[in-house]
Parts: sequence; C-alpha cells; structure tokens
Amino acid sequence: MTRYNPRLERSLKRRSSYRDIKQSFLIICEGVNTEPDYFNAFRLTSASVKALGKGLNTIKLVQEAIIIKNEERKKGHVFDQYWVVFDKDDFSNHDFNEAIRLAESNGFQVAYSNQAFEYWFLLHFNMYRGYIHRNDYEQMLSLQMKVRYNKKGNFTTKIYGLLLPYQLEAISRARKILAEFGNTPPSQAISSTTVFRLVEELNRFI
Repeated sequence: MTRYNPRLERSLKRRSSYRDIKQSFLIICEGVNTEPDYFNAFRLTSASVKALGKGLNTIKLVQEAIIIKNEERKKGHVFDQYWVVFDKDDFSNHDFNEAIRLAESNGFQVAYSNQAFEYWFLLHFNMYRGYIHRNDYEQMLSLQMKVRYNKKGNFTTKIYGLLLPYQLEAISRARKILAEFGNTPPSQAISSTTVFRLVEELNRFI
C-alpha cells in the first residue's frame, strides 16, 4: 500500500503547473517574408509566436515596434518576450547602434545581423568570418544548399526545415564569432549576428 505523501503531491502539482505556463513572443522583423516566415515555422509546444514583417529599417523599425507593443497592450495583449530583428545593410553606424539602444531601452531584445539576416543562414554551413558583402549571400547559400536561394514566400516557408539539421552548429559558430569581436560596436562587427539568441529562446519551448 502506497502512503500518501503531501510533500510529494505539492511538488508534482508545482511541476505540472510550470509545464502549463506558456510563453508568448512578439517578434517585429525588418523583412516582410524571410524573417517572419522563419520564426513562425518554429513548432513550439509551450509558447506562441507572433512574428510580423514591416518592411522598415533600423530606427524606423524600432519606432514602429514600440507603437505595435503599446497597441497590443491597449488590447490586453501582453507578451513575455519582445524582439526586433533587423540588419545593418548600408545604414549608418549611428542609426544601427542607436536602433539597438532604443530597442533595449524600450524593453525589446535585439536579433541583429551585420550585414544581413542571411548571414545567420550561412553559419549553418561554415564558420564565415570577416567582411562578406550581403550581395554575395544568395549565391553562397545556393551553393551550400544545392538549391537556388530566394526570398519569395514559397521558398522562405521551407527554409527553417532545410536548415534545422545544422542549427546547433550555427548557434555555436555565431556565439564564437560574436565573442571574438569583444566590445566592438555592433555597427563595426562585420560579419556577426545575434539571431542565435532568439533561436535559443524559441528552442526552449519546443
């Protein structure tokens, strides 16, 4: 006969309630297709993702993200994690660094890429260091993936699944490269990305 153990019972209830708690992500992206399609593809069991592509850059994107955050709050929608995703591209060092500062001061975490989001994709295949112009990313990805890379919706919806087998290596490479830059301002850290931080957060709820 098994004795009733109230301490064990309370412990099991606590663990069960922890599992039932869901996280929610609001992710505001620069790109209209690639980034939101990628993040919406994560199959999460204990979290929900609302990823929006706005077609805006750096400071303008962050300003729009702040507006969206406030509008969502007025509707009673409060998210656990707020993220903005944007690229350096050809924008000025000042605007890029200021966008990061503005985002963080308004409760957003930042998944930036210098120069562009596809650099994160490239890291799934190799440890790419140093200056690589973003115009070369598409050809490099096409060679690595053995299928032509493009930013159209019918392809971007598949990119998560195509890259998933190499994701752990990409995270490791991105973290190592970022650490190598030390205290270098993000605008001058070419090539680097912090997208892996958002990916790690999402992976906690798969």
